[in-house]
Amino acid sequence: MRNFISFWALILMSAMPLWAADSKAAPKADFATFKEAYGSGNQALKDRKFEQAIADYEAAEGLSTTPKGKSQAANAAGWAALKARKWEAAKASFEKAVEADPQNKVALKNLGHANFRRYEYGFSGVEELKEAVKNLEESGENQELLERAKGALAREEGFKQATPVAETSGSGMSYKALLSLGDNLQSQGQFDQAVKVFAKAEAAAASAMGKGTAANRQGKALLDARRPQDSVAHFERAVKLVPEEKVFLNNLGFGNWVIYDSGKGGTVELKKAVDAFYKSNSIDASYHSEMMRMALDELREVDAEGAKAYSVKDEAEGEDSK
Repeated sequence: MRNFISFWALILMSAMPLWAADSKAAPKADFATFKEAYGSGNQALKDRKFEQAIADYEAAEGLSTTPKGKSQAANAAGWAALKARKWEAAKASFEKAVEADPQNKVALKNLGHANFRRYEYGFSGVEELKEAVKNLEESGENQELLERAKGALAREEGFKQATPVAETSGSGMSYKALLSLGDNLQSQGQFDQAVKVFAKAEAAAASAMGKGTAANRQGKALLDARRPQDSVAHFERAVKLVPEEKVFLNNLGFGNWVIYDSGKGGTVELKKAVDAFYKSNSIDASYHSEMMRMALDELREVDAEGAKAYSVKDEAEGEDSK
């Protein structure tokens, strides 16, 4: 599956203290100064009151007397919307931040991030992916995400140039031949047809591992098609067939994480992601351990009590730590 990193660590809000320049702004709403509104937004964000944080930062934006202050506040509002998993609102706020101050590289990077996630999560298409590449390049930051975006764009362009593989019933084909055909279809961007072929391979498989592999590939094809909600059932079936296969577990965790982080799901999907990652991590602590930590950190914020059931092996000390 595609390399996935803990992107919360890649998006940094601009430095907080620009208060001096805005402390004498005219009163607006319930706040007398930029500093008061911005500080209230910071506290609301810390308390995970995201809607309040957005409103407070927007008030700070209105109170600001400088382009830099307006950009800072709009960027902060975008960050709060991102934490609330409201990707359209986050994008709009980051766009305002960049418009107010085109030199705000952090806001430009955050806008590129929002562009990419909206593409990756199936909210938008290739044009927004192009915007992601453009904004990330101009920001000069987050090279790793930029390379991922460029890779996704190259893949999309490759789909357009590929000669479609003729649809076939797959009748009489062996298990291995069906897997190979499905892989070829997937590489050409013919995801629906790939899923059908992998389903035939699952039916033809003689072992639980063979069936699980074909089920897993159906899920992966749907993830590549940016349809995470459709992918999870296939990963669940693969895990049921082979419960100790770390790849199947990791993909199940990732599918649930994407549903959660896209805002298409909630705490239920987050807990499922953590549980699958935890089981995969228990089998092999080095296998995508960053994904386990990412999801568990989020669960600690959302449900601290529920997160206590899990621990992660500390690679540096070789011990489990909460």
